[in-house]
Amino acid sequence: MTQGHRDTPGSTAAREPSGEITLEALPDLTCMLCGATGELNTPELADRHFDAPGTWSHLLCPQCELVWLNPKPAEADLPKLYADYYTHTAVPADSRFLRAIALGVPVAALGYDDVALEPAVRRGGALLSLIGPIREMGVRGVMGLAGSDRGRLLDFGCGDGSFLDHMRTLGWSITGVERDPRAAESARNTLQADVVHASIEDALDANPDGFDAITLSHVIEHLLDPVAVLRDCARALRPGGALVITTPNTKSRGHRHFGRNWLHLDPPRHIHLFNTSTLTELVRRAGLRVERVETPASSYHFVHQASAMLERRGNLPGIRVEDVSIAILLESAVFWLWEYALTRTGVLCGEEIMLRATVSEEHRA
Repeated sequence: MTQGHRDTPGSTAAREPSGEITLEALPDLTCMLCGATGELNTPELADRHFDAPGTWSHLLCPQCELVWLNPKPAEADLPKLYADYYTHTAVPADSRFLRAIALGVPVAALGYDDVALEPAVRRGGALLSLIGPIREMGVRGVMGLAGSDRGRLLDFGCGDGSFLDHMRTLGWSITGVERDPRAAESARNTLQADVVHASIEDALDANPDGFDAITLSHVIEHLLDPVAVLRDCARALRPGGALVITTPNTKSRGHRHFGRNWLHLDPPRHIHLFNTSTLTELVRRAGLRVERVETPASSYHFVHQASAMLERRGNLPGIRVEDVSIAILLESAVFWLWEYALTRTGVLCGEEIMLRATVSEEHRA
C-alpha cells in the first residue's frame, strides 16, 4: 500500500481514513510549458464523482495560464482512479432522433453521402443540420472528421469503444488504444473485434503503415506527460493525416459561471487543463502543426446540469445526472444557446476545445 500524499506548497493534502486505499502524490509547482512557478488557483478540491481519497489543488501559471493539479498522483497509482470509471460500459444511442444527430447530421454536413441510412434518419439529419447548435453536436460527435478524411482511424484512450463503433458505421477502418484493461475488454466486446491495443507501439505493430487520423477525445487532460503521447501520435500519423483533440476549455463560460463546481475540474483525474493558447503550444511542442482551433458549445447543456447539481449537492456520484429540476433544464438550454451564439461571433468560450493538427514538415524531415 502506498503512502498518503504529503502536504506541499500550494496544495492541501489529507491523510486517508484507516482501511482505505491510499494514493501517493507528488508536488509539482512548475508549469510544464513555460517553467514559471504556479499560483494557487483552486484549493481544497476533493473527488466529487468516484471517491478517490485526499484533497487536491489547482495551480495557475501566471504567464501562460496553464492549469494543473498539485500534487499530482504517482503514475503507478493512476489505475486506482479509474476502477469504476464511466467508460467501462457502453451506452448505445438507440432512438431515431439521436441517430439522426449522430449519423444523419454528419452524412448531410460532412460528406458521408455513401453511408447507408434509414430514410427517416437521413431526412432527419438533413433537416437537423440546418439548426446550428444541433449541427455542431453532430459534427463534434465525429470529432469534425469529414468523409473525405476517411481511412484508418486510431482512437487513443478509446474507452468502451463506442466512438470507434460509430466511426466504423461511417466507413472508417478502426483501431483503438486503451491502457485500462477493463475498459479495453469492454471495447472489444462493443466492437466484436480484436482491434484494441495497450499502446501506440502495439497499434503500429499491427498497422505498420500508420493512420490517416488519430483522435483523443477528453484524454489529454488525464495524462501526466501529454507531450510524450502527442509525439508518439505524430510518429503514427501518415503524411497529411489529421490529429484531433477535444478537451475542456478553462476559458469557457461554464467555468466562469460555476468556478470550483465546474464539472470539468474533476480532481484528481484531470491533471492538466487547457485554454486554446496552452493547448496550441502543447501540440506545437510535439512537432505538430495546428490547422484549426475552435470551442464547441455542444456539451454545455450536460455540463451545466452536472455543475449545477455539484453546486447544490457537493458531489455527483458516477457523473450521473438524474432527477434534474425543470428550472435547471431550462437554465441549461438558455445558457447553451447563449454560449453557442457567442462562439459564432469568434469568442472562444465554448465548453470544449477541438483542435486539429498535422505533422509539421520540419518534424517529418
